[in-house]
Amino acid sequence: MKIVIIIPTYNERTNIAKLIPLLEKEIFPRIKSHDMYVLVVDDKSPDGTAEEVTVFMKQWKNIQLLSGDKNGLGAAYVRGMKYAMEKMQADAVMEFDADFQHDPNDIPKLITALDDGADYVIGSRYIEGGSIPKEWGLDRKILSIFGNWFTRVVWRNFTIHDMTSGFKLTKTSFLKKIDLDNLLSNHFAYKMQILHDAVKYGAKVKEVPIVFLEREKGTSKISKKDQFESFYVVLRLGTYPYKRFIKFMVVGGTGFFLQFLTVYIAIHFGSEQFIAAMIGGETAILSNFVLNNVWTFGDTKSIKQQGSFFKRLVKFNLASLGSIAIQGVVTYFAVAALGEQMNVLGLTVPTSMIILIPTIILLVIPLNYFIYNKVIWKTQYLQKPKADHAKTS
Repeated sequence: MKIVIIIPTYNERTNIAKLIPLLEKEIFPRIKSHDMYVLVVDDKSPDGTAEEVTVFMKQWKNIQLLSGDKNGLGAAYVRGMKYAMEKMQADAVMEFDADFQHDPNDIPKLITALDDGADYVIGSRYIEGGSIPKEWGLDRKILSIFGNWFTRVVWRNFTIHDMTSGFKLTKTSFLKKIDLDNLLSNHFAYKMQILHDAVKYGAKVKEVPIVFLEREKGTSKISKKDQFESFYVVLRLGTYPYKRFIKFMVVGGTGFFLQFLTVYIAIHFGSEQFIAAMIGGETAILSNFVLNNVWTFGDTKSIKQQGSFFKRLVKFNLASLGSIAIQGVVTYFAVAALGEQMNVLGLTVPTSMIILIPTIILLVIPLNYFIYNKVIWKTQYLQKPKADHAKTS
């Protein structure tokens, strides 16, 4: 198996001068069953990092250099991943920082996990045997631990303990499934989206303990902006599966308000409560259809495949007859059992208006959401979350 270790650099001449000989002389000789390569992805470092790598390339033929513009850590890694897959025909790629916070002696442990059947191996600081630097201040420790737990909770994934590790080994068979050109972040948060998508595509994840070290030379490149962007990416990916339902609920709330208002007006002008409930239900259905058609389900293929607006409206009404009937029947029996009016907090309110609330929440919303997804707009989304502000340097 060809394994390419991707090392992004910017002003890392001192570190890279020490790291590459260490890999070639001490680490790679311990790895007998794989072909090991190094790909240094340099962002035009002004300190001569690329020149240092060029010298090593003459000594060791398994080293390659890829230079490019400085657009962020994530952009550098993605550039390296694509090059490793397309030009070097890598079977697996390892993400490894040049600053010695990742211990080169842990490289064989990650490869062993890959040999044991893992598709995606994480060098984990938060399992038994792993740790973070003792030199870190309390604020950085809290931020790291909280950020990791925040990600686990938002993504509802408690089987992976270190969500933010940057020391990883991934089979390219899974990496090729991920849309690397449209990640939400070009910076630190790229790693979390790749992990998120690898899990989504069914990668077998294995964590191995690592001792995360303090930098030997240079300064950390993680900014406050990177930290806030990471929380944004976590929330964006964590809530995306519920995006359609959230829109559906907003539309439903609008429809409920219109229904409630219509029922009140109809009763005020002398309509029977049963008839008022039916009129209100149809008003809500018309409102819901228009808003769902252009907003909630506007990114589905069915918008282009279901025919004209009028045909979809007819189908929508037919499919929604069940919800109208439920509201009408429940209202009829509620009024028969409880009377036409009820006393709520000292106010006299029509029974139909009170009974509609639990009826809609418990019966109508689940039924409508099922119908909308399975009958009216029965397709998958055309696209995943799009990158927006995160695509900056």
